Amino acid sequence: MQLSRRRVLAAAASAAALAPGRSVRADTKAFPTRPLRMLVPFAPGGPLDILGRPIAEKLGEHLGQPVVFENRPGANGIVATQQVATARPDGYTLLFTTGSFIGNIAFSPQPLPYDPMKDIAPVTLVADGTGMMLVGRPGLPARNMAELAALARKRPGELSCAMTGIGNITHLAVEQFKEFTGAELLQVVLHGTGPSITEILAGNVDLTFSTIPPIQPFLRDNKLRAFGYTGRHRALLVPDIPTMKELGYPEWELIGMMGLWTTGGTPMDRIVQIQRAVAEVVRHPDIERLLREGELEGSGMSPEDYAAYLQRELAMQHAIARRTGLGAH
Repeated sequence: MQLSRRRVLAAAASAAALAPGRSVRADTKAFPTRPLRMLVPFAPGGPLDILGRPIAEKLGEHLGQPVVFENRPGANGIVATQQVATARPDGYTLLFTTGSFIGNIAFSPQPLPYDPMKDIAPVTLVADGTGMMLVGRPGLPARNMAELAALARKRPGELSCAMTGIGNITHLAVEQFKEFTGAELLQVVLHGTGPSITEILAGNVDLTFSTIPPIQPFLRDNKLRAFGYTGRHRALLVPDIPTMKELGYPEWELIGMMGLWTTGGTPMDRIVQIQRAVAEVVRHPDIERLLREGELEGSGMSPEDYAAYLQRELAMQHAIARRTGLGAH
């Protein structure tokens, strides 16, 4: 299946819910009547774990059935996404992931093993707003962003940067580093933020981009060095680290998101039921606190609004793919 860069997600919500051959007869019984699965396509220890597990617990309380949280890393989310794409379209299998879902459309050099326009249905944006902190091992001979950029230009392709897959936000951040500093980094693909941090602490990798919660303890203990933040404003938890804009890169802004999808062909009434439950969950005081600590703002928007949001994300990632010459579509 060849995907065109010009295909958009504007009608994804309705199209996925009504996809030919995937629909099931709407069940008049209450939904859900058994536990749901929430697949997360990255290894434990990253931001999706920190936020996803308590969100899954609260979502289960609202739906009246447990939501089982499962880490299924591999291929920048494609492994977990394919499992959701091929599940029974009944709303019991959910995908909780990042903008990597869109990145795989824009950047994948090979046809995807599923059609993201038909096999996956957008449910809701859970939260967005967080920037990415560029951090490195303390032994690097660079104390700030200016020195790091100069070092990377002096040693092109030698400084290594861990990222969690082609097309996700960590990859976009690495490409922006090249775009705005003129320096090439050696890209090292790992299966999540946790493994990336582990490799830096072990001295095997020089740099990575991360959201704040997973790296905060290591910044506090001086086990990682922070160089700059891609958010709109300084991070609440690390206010002494300047934004990339403050550091002289006025166009360098990169914001992360977390969203929920289910199997294409799932009855829309079930999708809306899950979406409304998420909208309640993100307003729970405990979840609001976790989101605030992660520099995120809860959403819970409708499936239709989420499809439009994803269209804008796709346009942004296509633009980066064109500038970098990546992706085959």
